[in-house]
Amino acid sequence: GIEEHVQASRVILTDPEEAPIFVERTGVDALAVAIGTSHGAYKFKDTPTLAIDLVEKIHALVPDVRIVMHGSSSVPAELIDAINRYGGQMPNARGVPVEAIQEGIRHGVRKINVDTDTRLAATATIRRIFHDSPTVFDPRDYLGPVRDAITAVVKERMIAFGSAGHNDDYVPTTLDAMKQVYAARR
Repeated sequence: GIEEHVQASRVILTDPEEAPIFVERTGVDALAVAIGTSHGAYKFKDTPTLAIDLVEKIHALVPDVRIVMHGSSSVPAELIDAINRYGGQMPNARGVPVEAIQEGIRHGVRKINVDTDTRLAATATIRRIFHDSPTVFDPRDYLGPVRDAITAVVKERMIAFGSAGHNDDYVPTTLDAMKQVYAARR
């Protein structure tokens, strides 16, 4: 697999049978699984094939543990095109299709890491502003539009992943209360 700029000669996926053992020994309440994703904008040479069946198996074995998909940015083509149009060089950047993430959610994924998409939105916006207005130097002139671009990506993902509109479904928990929860598990 690939982790940013580090490559391994083979991909190692999570063994579903080891998940319950790991969860019991560590007491984790979230489990990042290896199903074929990787961090960064250069994840795949072709359309990825993710091991979503492993998510389903792991979820069945540890149903109370939230499954995490790291490295799940979709690397939107329109953001790559904008970056390249305004002077960037990101050939062959490719991410996880949103549909694959949605399938993972249907089978138990509860946390999806998509930071690369927000960084791409920020970079595309800054490059466009600097291209269109080369005299701009004050961060106050471009950080607002960058925040708006990041917000738009997060909003799109929240809608696509089915988490939009659920704010009232959750009750905030203080750090002290969570400390007690974790202390009780020991």
